[in-house]
Amino acid sequence: MRRLLSLTTGLAIALAAPARAEPVTFTLAAPDAHEVFVAGEMTGWDEGKRAMRRDADGIWRATLDLEPGQWLYKFVVDGGWVQDPATPDHDADGRGGQHSFVFVGDGPWRVPPGTPRGEVRAHPVASGNLGRSMTVNVYLPPGYRPGQQLPVLWLLHGGDMDAAQWFRTGHVERYMDRLLAAGAIHPFVIVMPSAGKEPYDGASDLFISQELPAWLDKTYGLHPGKAGSALAGMSSGGYGTVALGVRHPAQYGFGVALSGWYPPALLKDVADAPVLPGKFVIRCGSQDGLLPMNRALVDVLKQRGAAFDYREEAGAHTFHLWSHEVAAMLEAVDGYFAQGWR
Repeated sequence: MRRLLSLTTGLAIALAAPARAEPVTFTLAAPDAHEVFVAGEMTGWDEGKRAMRRDADGIWRATLDLEPGQWLYKFVVDGGWVQDPATPDHDADGRGGQHSFVFVGDGPWRVPPGTPRGEVRAHPVASGNLGRSMTVNVYLPPGYRPGQQLPVLWLLHGGDMDAAQWFRTGHVERYMDRLLAAGAIHPFVIVMPSAGKEPYDGASDLFISQELPAWLDKTYGLHPGKAGSALAGMSSGGYGTVALGVRHPAQYGFGVALSGWYPPALLKDVADAPVLPGKFVIRCGSQDGLLPMNRALVDVLKQRGAAFDYREEAGAHTFHLWSHEVAAMLEAVDGYFAQGWR
């Protein structure tokens, strides 16, 4: 449940009601280590890292009370940052290493036993514009049949990451499977592209907006058109959602941008664009360093008289915040598809 606080802008901040925290015990087998900490989104990473205790069995332990949702973390072992070797739940951290993560409590990230499961297929896709093959992950809903016409969500990753982020870290497929089983959304396909070193601009834009739709048609027979094409992403992927939507309004009709990065050049593009997509949904944490950019984007959209839905949530630039936004993001996309696709 949320309560709303009015802003001087006339918009609103949605503050989540306090959630019941659960004790989560972190363990690491490192009998020869002298000092071990657990650090992550729950500690502000290094700023509030929590000391762990070594027991007689050589296992370091620390118990933290965590609210429901996803939490990214690492261990700091004698000054070195390492992933949790005891869990397969880890992914690239964008800095050359790996982070681990844990989902706490029941929520849309949990898939009940017996739920029909979709499939995520990884494809190497050659790009003439980028000059190399790029990994693209494609989520296919349960029961998908080759050639079946479904709408498509183009789901964009954050900076210094790739197609695996929304799959390996975000586990968007779990949210889809649960929502579909509950009848909360209708089936659609999710395409998660890798976007290169300069994501969503130049050659990366051409790869996603031109080469990938042609590849999708050839590979899966999908050609959804504007009424069946939506964009979404977080952080740099939020930038891509707005940038691609503004540059290609005849191709994408809807976008959901979470905690996006919106530099002055993009704001100018939004202000000067002859046509804008039908609607943007914009979310940002009230403790996010990118909050001023999000408010600036909203100001430009208001000046343009554009359709948008903006809300600030209690939280920062974290997967913990995004884990609570994914279900609503997917439901909003399904709502857009319902207007013109079905």
